[in-house]
Amino acid sequence: RDSAASDGPLTDPRISAIAIGCGLGQGDGAQQRFAAALATGKPLVIDADALALLPAGPLPVPAILTPHAGEFARLGPHAPGSKIDQTLALARRTGAVVVHKGADTVIAAPDGRAAVHGGASPWLAAAGTGDVLTGICAAMLARGLAPFDAAQAAILLHHRAALRVGPGLIADDLIDGKLWP
Repeated sequence: RDSAASDGPLTDPRISAIAIGCGLGQGDGAQQRFAAALATGKPLVIDADALALLPAGPLPVPAILTPHAGEFARLGPHAPGSKIDQTLALARRTGAVVVHKGADTVIAAPDGRAAVHGGASPWLAAAGTGDVLTGICAAMLARGLAPFDAAQAAILLHHRAALRVGPGLIADDLIDGKLWP
């Protein structure tokens, strides 16, 4: 096979952002797929299994990390202090915008900016809703927003969709025509 065929869709010039991690797994090919995504130079949204593959230093591309509390804990060691302090420290260490999901989602940038989205819907604790957020973040990056702005827009859209669906939502409900007015 020639190299263009083996690179697959990641080299398609129409792709302007990549989401990686949801369903990636932790098998032998996961590290190779993660390395291939990094090598594109395109902005990344890194979630789920891909969070375990982060390099020791800053990421070489614009990126958004979207860990929930359990994933965040595994990304230690963590600075002392509040959730905001810890999220800012991770953002500086990775060079990425970090969306530390939860009832009080903290969005932190490596340059020290932080935003808190309080009052998140408890309905967003349903399985797969974080994957939907990852996709929304990637869509915002693909539209050309800077990572910090993309993350904030995605959190607001995600929350708005949950409010429109209401109690008992499943992840599919969020993408079933509920994101856009």
